[in-house]
This record gives sequence, structure tokens and C-alpha cells, in this order.
Amino acid sequence: MKRSRLVLVLCIIIAFILWLVYTLSNEYTSYFHFPLEVETNLDGRSNISQADNTLFLRGTARGFYIIRHSWRKKSPQIHIFADRSLLRPYPDKEGEFFLMADNVQTLVNDALGGDLQLETILTDTIRLEYKAVHHKKVPVNFVSDLSYKPQYMSFEPIRIQPDSVLVYAEESALALINEIRTRRVSLTHLDKTVEGIARLEIPANTRLSRTDINYEVMVKRYVELSFQVPVVTVNVPHRIEFILLPDLVTIQFRCPFEEAAGIKEEDFVLVVDYNRFITNAGGKTIPEVQQAPGIISHVQLTPPFIDGIIQNRY
Repeated sequence: MKRSRLVLVLCIIIAFILWLVYTLSNEYTSYFHFPLEVETNLDGRSNISQADNTLFLRGTARGFYIIRHSWRKKSPQIHIFADRSLLRPYPDKEGEFFLMADNVQTLVNDALGGDLQLETILTDTIRLEYKAVHHKKVPVNFVSDLSYKPQYMSFEPIRIQPDSVLVYAEESALALINEIRTRRVSLTHLDKTVEGIARLEIPANTRLSRTDINYEVMVKRYVELSFQVPVVTVNVPHRIEFILLPDLVTIQFRCPFEEAAGIKEEDFVLVVDYNRFITNAGGKTIPEVQQAPGIISHVQLTPPFIDGIIQNRY
């Protein structure tokens, strides 16, 4: 008899445990509260703020999650990144901002993970403070190692966006930072325009307004052309005759293949300044390319130096 009662009690306990496990495995709608930390990208201010008010929400979760959340003395913190376009400043309150909960519902749901499915945020306005911090705007130095296939090259500087970033640090550290370098980008055998993302090297004990930049290497096929161009003189006094030897120079250059047909000899103007010539102790000078198409590169003159004869006019 006693054995039968013991078996009965044991069966009841097992049945209760199975019922409890089954019940807690089902999903239920409940109310939750979480402390919230919001990271953003405001210029000239700290990037992280703890919300002044607790985030209250309604969501669906398994019974196990609801019980565990209820028994915790301190709820786990939610961390989200909100773009500065979502933040609104409080009028006449320096450094204080607010977020409308409706604008960050998707961000909060992603931060909660898969155990809790957000239904709605009950907190209407999220109050935040981002204090002003020391910062400086410095240029970005794109560090690269580029090589091209034969007959290809770049005619334009590498385009980077943005070309400068804000550096946040102590004043003493900021004084030593004049540029931010990218990690070295190695590209080989280029024969077409290339776009990409380059990570920035972050100096110790600093924070940057962004951690990467976009770059574009403009690559074109080129041809080499040459013209014989007359050299003209400028700033010659009225009673002086300035004769150049030679007065024709061959100019050789590279230009994009598709634009080669539009380049003419008349597009180039080479000059020798009389005042500069007479101050040259060597008696020779390099003609100055005063006018040339902007798309050309690797300009060479033959001969590279020219002489001159100065005579008085009577």
C-alpha cells in the first residue's frame, strides 16, 4: 500500500514537471523593461549615451524567458546604433537630445535577439545626452600600392570619400595628429576603373567619426603622342632681340585613347621668360608649358633645355 502511494506521488510529480515544461515552452505576450544605450555619430560629441528613462515594451517570448526576465534583479542592457538623422535636440538644452520610439522599433527588435519578439515600444520618447568632446578635422591619406597592365594608367588623382574625418582625443594627443592614413590598398594589373572600401588606421587612445572611406581608381587605356611645338618668348624689353636655339621643341605625352583624336598641336603653348633666362647662370632654360590639355600626363620635352642669344636692337 505504501509502495503504491509512493508510485502515485512520483507519477504526479513527473506529470507536473512535464506539464510545467510544456507550459513554459509555449509563447506568451508579456511586458518587459530594459536599460538602453544608444550609440550615434554626432559631430563633435561623445558617441554613446545611456538613456535617462527605462525602455518599456510589450513582446512575445517563451515562458522560460519571461520567468527568467522576471527573476533577474537587473535587466540586461540593450545597445543600438541610431544615425544622427534620427536624433532631435531639446531646445535650449545643450547636449541633450531625444529619440522617438517609433523610429527605432526595428533597431530595438534586432538588438533583442531571437528569444523575444517585439510587438510595440510603450516608451514614447527616449531621452539622451551627448557631451561635447575635443576633436579635430584632419585629411585622409590614401596609402596604396598600384600597378597597371601595359598601356593602362590613371590620369586623375584617386578619389576618396570622405577626404577628411573628425578625430576625438585628449587635446595633447590631437596636437600630434595631422592626418589619418588608410590601411595599405594593393591593386595589381589594373585595366579598368576600380572602386572599394579602405579601412582607416586608428591612432591609440582616439576615436574617429568613421572607420573606413570609399575610394575610386580611375583607369584608362592610353596612347603616346608627340608634336613639334614652337617656343615663344615673353617679357622681352623693347630694344632687345631674344633668339631661341632651337625655337621648336618636340613635346611627347600620354593621353586617354578615346580622347587622342581631339588633341592638336595648337592646344600647346611653350614659353621662355626673358627675365628668368637672364638670371640662369648656366645660359640655358627649360621651356614652360603654359597651355596644354588637362587630360595629358607624362610630358617630356626634346630637347629638355634650350639656349638663347640676346642682341641689342638699333
